[in-house]
Amino acid sequence: MLDTLFDKIYVIWGRDPARKQYIQQQFKKCNIENYKFIRSITPENLFIKSRKIRFKKIWKTDAIKFDNTRHVSGSPHPLSLAEVGCSYGHLKAYKTAIDDKVNNFLVIEDDAVVNIDLCQNALQWKESIPKNWDIIHFHSWRPNDCKREPKLAKKRKQINDYFYIGYREHGGTVCYSLTTNIANQLLCRYYPILLPSDGMTGSLSASIFARRFYNVYVFYPFLCDNTIFESQIDNEKQISKKFITRQQRLMLK
Repeated sequence: MLDTLFDKIYVIWGRDPARKQYIQQQFKKCNIENYKFIRSITPENLFIKSRKIRFKKIWKTDAIKFDNTRHVSGSPHPLSLAEVGCSYGHLKAYKTAIDDKVNNFLVIEDDAVVNIDLCQNALQWKESIPKNWDIIHFHSWRPNDCKREPKLAKKRKQINDYFYIGYREHGGTVCYSLTTNIANQLLCRYYPILLPSDGMTGSLSASIFARRFYNVYVFYPFLCDNTIFESQIDNEKQISKKFITRQQRLMLK
C-alpha cells in the first residue's frame, strides 16, 4: 500500500545482513514491494588495511575537524566518521532517485519499526497529504508531546487529521519523503558532506526564510514508531585518534 504513494522507496542499509533481513520482513508484512537497497558505508570502510584513510573527497575537511570552532557548514560540531557514513547513504539515495528518474520517493533506514496499521491503511490518509509538499517527515525523535524540546514541538501547526507544518525539524532521518527537485538541491548544497543527514533535511525548516520557501510537513502519529537496533552512530568505536565519535564529542561539551 505505502509504495503506491511514492514512485520508489529507498532503504539506507549499513551492510549488516541482520538489518537487511529485518526490514525485508517488515516490508513483507506491509505488502511493500517497490523498494531498493542503498548500500551505505561504515567508519571501517573509510580505512584501508594500512590504516590510511580513503574516500577523502566525499566530505569537506572542515566538517570533521575537531577544533570547537564554527566550520564551513555553519555548525560548531565536527562530524564523526559514523555520521559521515550515514550522510553518504542518504545522499546516495538522492542520487539514485535522480538516476531512476522518479518524481518523489521515500527514504527509510534499515532499522525502522514500521507502524503496520498505518502502512496497510495508507489509502485512508492518502487524501490528507498536502499537494505542495517538498519534504514529509514520517518519523522524528521529537514527538508532539516531547519533554526535551516542548517549545519546538508546539511550533508545529496542525492542518488536518494527519499532517502538521514542520518547524526546525532536525530530529532524525529514520523515515521521510522528498521530491526529486529538493533532492537535487540538497545534493548540490551538501556534497561533499558538511552535515549529518538530519542537518541536511533540517535545513529546509531551520529558519524563517527556509520555511517560507520550502513546504515542510510532519506526519503524526509517526509512520515509523521507533528503531529496533542500537544506533551505529551512538555506539561508534574510535578507530583513529584523528577523529572523535559523537559520544566523545558530547562528553567534551
